[in-house]
Amino acid sequence: MGSDATVVAVPDSFPLRLKGRFEGLVRLADAFHLAANVVEYDGWYMLDPTDPDWGRQVTGAEVGCHLEGLLDEILREERGVWSTMVYVQNIANPQIVKVFHPRRAGCGCGGQGGVVPWWVLTRIKPEPVPEWEQISCKTDSPKRVAGGLAWIKKLF
Repeated sequence: MGSDATVVAVPDSFPLRLKGRFEGLVRLADAFHLAANVVEYDGWYMLDPTDPDWGRQVTGAEVGCHLEGLLDEILREERGVWSTMVYVQNIANPQIVKVFHPRRAGCGCGGQGGVVPWWVLTRIKPEPVPEWEQISCKTDSPKRVAGGLAWIKKLF
């Protein structure tokens, strides 16, 4: 008796899980809905890949509040209802949420070894991620100038 169903194994290590399959939350309303739902789960870790002292365990309420703050920042930068900055591993049972900053989403182009998340919110115990060891991308937002952003002014 055979089965045609394919079983997909979930990688064991945290770095491999980060490279696994994620659902992109294209509408920011969906991302805010996720922020409201993560409070149901405790045992989260909030990771800033640029901070060597990451990995502090937090409650669902803390991670939900933090995610809402990150989404507010994305809204300030993108000014719309659509986004490509929030990804979740299994929206029905969130294990890992990767959030990318709009100003840092392209930092992998400079030979940094790929695009690194702004924040990772995870219920999986974190382990060192080799790709994060040489991060040099900044998340600081450029100063806004009349009629556009500072980088646009530098372009012309």
